[in-house]
Amino acid sequence: MKITGVTALPVTFGHARESLSYCFVRVDSDDGAPGYGEACDSFGCTYARVVERVVEDALAPLLVGEDVTDVEYLTARLRGWTRRRLGDQWIVMHAISAVEIALFDVAAKARGVTIGGLVGRVRDRVPVYASSVFLEEGDADWHCALLEPLLTRGVRAVKLRLGPDYRRDLETLAALRALLDDDVDLMIDGNENFTLPTALTIAARLADLGVLWFEEPLPQHHRSAIAELNRRAPLAIAYGEHLFGLHDFADCLQRGEASVIQPDAATAGGIAETRRIAQLAHGAGARVVPHCAAGPIALAANLHVAASVPAVQLLEYPFPLADAWEAFGEGAQLGPEHLEDGMLPVPAAPGLGVELVGGETLARYPYVPPGPRDGVPTRSVGDR
Repeated sequence: MKITGVTALPVTFGHARESLSYCFVRVDSDDGAPGYGEACDSFGCTYARVVERVVEDALAPLLVGEDVTDVEYLTARLRGWTRRRLGDQWIVMHAISAVEIALFDVAAKARGVTIGGLVGRVRDRVPVYASSVFLEEGDADWHCALLEPLLTRGVRAVKLRLGPDYRRDLETLAALRALLDDDVDLMIDGNENFTLPTALTIAARLADLGVLWFEEPLPQHHRSAIAELNRRAPLAIAYGEHLFGLHDFADCLQRGEASVIQPDAATAGGIAETRRIAQLAHGAGARVVPHCAAGPIALAANLHVAASVPAVQLLEYPFPLADAWEAFGEGAQLGPEHLEDGMLPVPAAPGLGVELVGGETLARYPYVPPGPRDGVPTRSVGDR
């Protein structure tokens, strides 16, 4: 089976809270069904047209005419060429991740098996945590109402996000903690907002509230400060959605930057690389909880990763994006209504088990590049 085409498909979807862009990738072969992948920049794919250019100008010429079933060779070929020309991180790795997922989809379909038939599977359902919104968006009662549909379906872990007004957010969090059942774990995402002294102050309060982990409190490039935070904080520190490839994660672990590692198949290099990262992190004593915050293809890919690595006991579930999963995905049970005992079924059809909708449907969601941004931060929150 030879690859005949590699195409990127950028779209923008109007969610109730905000519009969000996504970037899907389609790989066609001369004998078989197409395969689909997806790129994620940590939340959807903001600059999807830039990813499109990388896919079609840099990656596609290295793939067309090659055997579609030799996925790991093809991925190594892409990384080997782009590393010295475009780099091996950020948008390039987002694009490679999407292509690799699509290649796995084609290869599995060609054999009539799921992704698990190629990489293994240890479970048919994956426990998830509810990845929710910013605390500043409502009071504790409002957040409880938003989470209730997932809690009633057995979800027992919730992540919320801190904004710049962290003191007010912490008051809301304390009130929410009092409303939730004791067996519901809480996690907090700092969205890279804070300085080290401020992050330490926040971490102490989070520990008092029994929060499980503090995610990305500092900007990712402040690596020495992150390592110091991880040493001094009274709760677990989590990083991973802005790390790329096995070596970047190995460096994070060796530096002692985090005890919760969060790779994403649509970001970190694809399905095979994310499995390697998960196994490495587990061997280093870290907890592995994959990141996921994009469309239906990325969710399916991360479900297959989580289902294939025994060390992965929990997966991020960004339920506010569920309407995009329904709009763009076909054939898989991904929405909150399919949760049972806090677990989501792993797609069972050949390949990823989810198909991208047709071109006519995608055309209803043309890509809209991001416009001017008000309030873009120029420094981290903290006056010390």
